[in-house]
Amino acid sequence: MDDPAALRRRRVETSVRKLGRSGTEQHLSDYDRRRLLDRRLRFTARVLPWSFLTAAVALSAIVVLLPVDAGWFSFAWSSVMLLSSAGFSVYWLRRSRMGVSESQTTELVVLTVEIIVWGVLLACLALVLFPMLDPGDELVLSSTLIGGIAVGVFPTMMFRGITVVWISLVGVGLAGAFWTEPGTSRFVLIGVLVIFVGSLYSGTLLLANLFERRLRAELVAEDERDLVELLLNDLEDGAQDWLWETDSRGIASTVSYRFAEQVGLPAAQIRGRTMHEILIGIGASRTDAGRKSLDLLTANFQAGTAFRDLTMQVVVRGDTRWWSMSGHPGSGDGADYGWRGVGSDITHSYHQRQNILRLAEVDSLTGLRNRYSFNSQLSSRLRDGRRVWLAILDLDNFKSINDRLGHHVGDDVLRDVASRLHSVLRSNEICGRLGGDEFAIAFDDSAFDDSAFDDIASADEVEERFQTILDSFERPFSLVGNQIRIRASLGYGSMPDDADSLEDLVIVADLALYHAKESGRNQIRAFDATLRDRATGRARALLDLRRALIDEEFELVYQPQVSAATGVVVGFEALLRWNHPTSGLVSPGDFISVAEETGLIVPIGAGVLRAACTAATTWPEDIRVAVNVSQVQLRSSRYVESVRQTLNEVNLHPSRLEIEVTESLVIDDADRDVLVQLSALGIAIAMDDFGTGFSSVASLARLPLDRLKIDRAFVAPLDADPSNSRFAVLRAVIAIAKSLGLDTVAEGVETERQRAIVTECGCDVIQGYLEGMPIRAAEIPDYLNERPGGPSRLGVAATTE
Repeated sequence: MDDPAALRRRRVETSVRKLGRSGTEQHLSDYDRRRLLDRRLRFTARVLPWSFLTAAVALSAIVVLLPVDAGWFSFAWSSVMLLSSAGFSVYWLRRSRMGVSESQTTELVVLTVEIIVWGVLLACLALVLFPMLDPGDELVLSSTLIGGIAVGVFPTMMFRGITVVWISLVGVGLAGAFWTEPGTSRFVLIGVLVIFVGSLYSGTLLLANLFERRLRAELVAEDERDLVELLLNDLEDGAQDWLWETDSRGIASTVSYRFAEQVGLPAAQIRGRTMHEILIGIGASRTDAGRKSLDLLTANFQAGTAFRDLTMQVVVRGDTRWWSMSGHPGSGDGADYGWRGVGSDITHSYHQRQNILRLAEVDSLTGLRNRYSFNSQLSSRLRDGRRVWLAILDLDNFKSINDRLGHHVGDDVLRDVASRLHSVLRSNEICGRLGGDEFAIAFDDSAFDDSAFDDIASADEVEERFQTILDSFERPFSLVGNQIRIRASLGYGSMPDDADSLEDLVIVADLALYHAKESGRNQIRAFDATLRDRATGRARALLDLRRALIDEEFELVYQPQVSAATGVVVGFEALLRWNHPTSGLVSPGDFISVAEETGLIVPIGAGVLRAACTAATTWPEDIRVAVNVSQVQLRSSRYVESVRQTLNEVNLHPSRLEIEVTESLVIDDADRDVLVQLSALGIAIAMDDFGTGFSSVASLARLPLDRLKIDRAFVAPLDADPSNSRFAVLRAVIAIAKSLGLDTVAEGVETERQRAIVTECGCDVIQGYLEGMPIRAAEIPDYLNERPGGPSRLGVAATTE
């Protein structure tokens, strides 16, 4: 939401700009409109201070000399008039004479304020003094104020809105003064005033249009003059070319004035020397590129072949210049008739071209090498046969910075990260930005002492070097007035140890980076062969998942949830299984992450939701069904609508559906909004695996939760030692849930002792192998018949977990 002060400022700017419009700007571009406004302000700045200052002195003298006893008013009015006029005049004189200019909006505001101040002063003068004066003095005051209107109209005539404000303020003051006259004379005076004001404004508009046409004609003339100057400059630049000519021996026989000027020597010192000697004399052989150009020039002379656009670097009068030279042998045999050609100073275009090349190799945001330039440098080192290490670094949770603070802050983060990386780089290392928040660092074995370089030493030193790079992020970043801590994950590989090509080296470093992120972030991981096998397995799993979705190989099994107090079944948690045609049943842990990365979790989750809800319709109405949802599903388009549609189609009441989300998912406000919408439908929300993520009590209070599922990690240790810290934590978690009005479900209860303890702590529902193994939907009726309460207490829950 915008700052209220900023909104008020924008409203003021808009109002002032409307006052400053001339009425003839409809067909102008923004650029021309700004130029025209600047000319109008420039005219006002030249005329306004002197006219208003002179009028202020005259008006003040008249007011003081009027034969009326107005007390302190006359002197106070005169003082305010003179002081305000002096202040405004100083502002406009600085604008017109000294070139001190504010923004156009500021100048329009100052002009508007000045007109309002003057208008109010003159109106007050008329309203206060007019009733005190005799008829003769009234005539003097009226004439003075009417003249004051004309004085104010002239400097502001090109600003129609401001002119109307000025005439209105003074006119209203005079009309109020005339109204104090007795009898019908007041109507006569006001009528004359209206006729005068209308005539004055009409004449002002006519004069303003004439002035504005002139200003616009001046702008057009300036544009045409600039175009002519541009063409003349182009011709002048073209005239910087010079002719050169040699005899058959390559000696400069004819030296033009322009050629001598470019060389920086008198023509007499150039004549009689070969072109090769002339170029060496001005430094053409100082660089490798210059020597190659000279060798090519000599070869062409000897072979008698023409050449074109031969670029070389020279030094003329201590200034480094770039020349382009072309030449061809004279008519006939080149050995007999010599050479002729043309040379050009291309220094400006050369620098432009180099700048373009530099921009093509540099990341515009961070100043580091871009992907193309980095790969080019890395390829060069690989071609030299060196042993090279490549690391890919990725910022942890960078997306949350963009989402919470804005992309402009995200850009600042990337620039600061690049600066940190550049500050710790060594001379033999290269660094680049690959895209987004991903950076690459590479170095070769020249970084180490070859005499002590063996496999063990290299591994330790490489790991230590990359740790030093990550340590550069330990100091907080100062952004938007806050200290922000940024962490990064890094994966690396080497060539030829891990890869045999640049493309393969990038792949192995990427795999190592992925492993570092999986390991908990802010980690360094080296590539090993198992990572490639895992990647291959994931790719194969993706293909199998697509086929499984088409062939409907997924199925649900259900695990009961039982009331801790009564032992009655209150629900089932349905576990998703993949019935692979060759591998058999596959656990979700082996394929859910792949499904989330590829987006396949969305259609898989939709199928699970429909299957679970359909199964629940066959059971008694006092039983709920819960669906475990991933963040990818929540953020998919129209997720809430798809849930509503599924419930309607299978005819299941929303109160019998429970959505389970993991603790780490609910940090994002966007996900919270989706949960709020689901809760508004009447669907229960449960937090799964509580205690293993990063939620706070405050975040729990912000969410529309109904149940808290306590992770099995808090339940398993209870068997060994119920008095340990896990017991205290379990009690605390249940107490927090109760204080928030949430039911609790203990997962992973496998022994009678565990059940007794969690029940004693106040847990509402128990789930685990003790109460039942996961079973298929067809087996649920028999299972329920054997439980306390019989089939009247049936319940089903479903999840994609």
